[in-house]
Amino acid sequence: MHPKNLSEPARFADQPSFHDRPLPFDLGTAEATFELTKRAALIIIFTLSLGLWAVMWAALASLASASLG
Repeated sequence: MHPKNLSEPARFADQPSFHDRPLPFDLGTAEATFELTKRAALIIIFTLSLGLWAVMWAALASLASASLG
């Protein structure tokens, strides 16, 4: 094993480093994909879910205030 790779996990040994990757605007249209991590996806789903619940409660409160008073 190369001394440089001793501190790196084995699963990242074959992947290029951050500095070796091309910039997003250097890629072609077929290669320019957005890498969404599982954590980011869960945060987006959670935020959208909270927004949906807020809209539903606002609509329910609006209907209740219109019918009651």
